[in-house]
Amino acid sequence: MPSLGSERVLSRSRRRFTVDTLFRLITQTNQYDDIRSSHENDSTSSPYTNGHLSECDLRHLWSLLSQMIRKRLLKHEPCLLPELGAFVLIDHPSLDNPIKEPFFVLDTTFARRHRLSRIKKPNLSSALSLSLQANGNSTHIEPNTTLSSFNMQTLDYISLQNESGLTREQLMTAISQIFAIIDKEINPYGYCYLEFPQLGHFKISFGLCTFDFSETFIDEFKATINNTTNEK
Repeated sequence: MPSLGSERVLSRSRRRFTVDTLFRLITQTNQYDDIRSSHENDSTSSPYTNGHLSECDLRHLWSLLSQMIRKRLLKHEPCLLPELGAFVLIDHPSLDNPIKEPFFVLDTTFARRHRLSRIKKPNLSSALSLSLQANGNSTHIEPNTTLSSFNMQTLDYISLQNESGLTREQLMTAISQIFAIIDKEINPYGYCYLEFPQLGHFKISFGLCTFDFSETFIDEFKATINNTTNEK
């Protein structure tokens, strides 16, 4: 007969962590903070009195963030996500000439903290070095280096603020909450399937972390490769 402790582990490992779970947890946390603040101030307050965003606003921000990454990759530009990893371009071997393909690199520190395995690419370090050189940084990335320690182009917070209509404080708080919840809830043997609209899915299965780009995005990306080739 399994112990209570083992049942708890199994219960957590079977938990589904999706975008719906992500925003539900953030909303619950915000509502708890608002209630606690209301009791501390001994006054009645309406929901989100502390400037917290509604679930609808959070979903809109997540969609804008996904679109930003998508546009960066279609321009053949890498993009770093806070603490999580980076979307980069790597050389894909072909019969004629090597072509670029999008690839997600999980941050080493994040992977170690959550005991996650990653798909390794032999040409990944050189590809990242070229990406950094394009941004004015020629530092060579050694294996197992933490991505966030380099000056790779990160999120465009100004554009996100303008497109979302949020204040700077609201935006930074929401971004921080999103990635903090992801960091807290990731389980190497749980079910993780986070959708990035019009881009793909961040997945964890049996301890292996991958990012599956959608077929629609891959077709769009291939079109940019063809256009670049025709211009030469």
